[in-house]
Amino acid sequence: MTKIYLIVLMCATIVGAYFYGKSLGVAQCEKQYLQNQINTTQQQKINERVINETVYKTGVRDIRRILRDKYTITE
Repeated sequence: MTKIYLIVLMCATIVGAYFYGKSLGVAQCEKQYLQNQINTTQQQKINERVINETVYKTGVRDIRRILRDKYTITE
């Protein structure tokens, strides 16, 4: 009878270790995915800032002047 309890306890330990490892792996995967999402979002914001640098540095009147000079029909 003691051998049966020992075998059942070993099987339960193995099954418990399997599910613990599985949940730990899922948690690490979610953590890495979220970190990648944060890095991607930060990189997108940096790229947007660099692309729109002239807009952030110039005033409305300067933008209007630049657009008028660049896109008017000159002869």
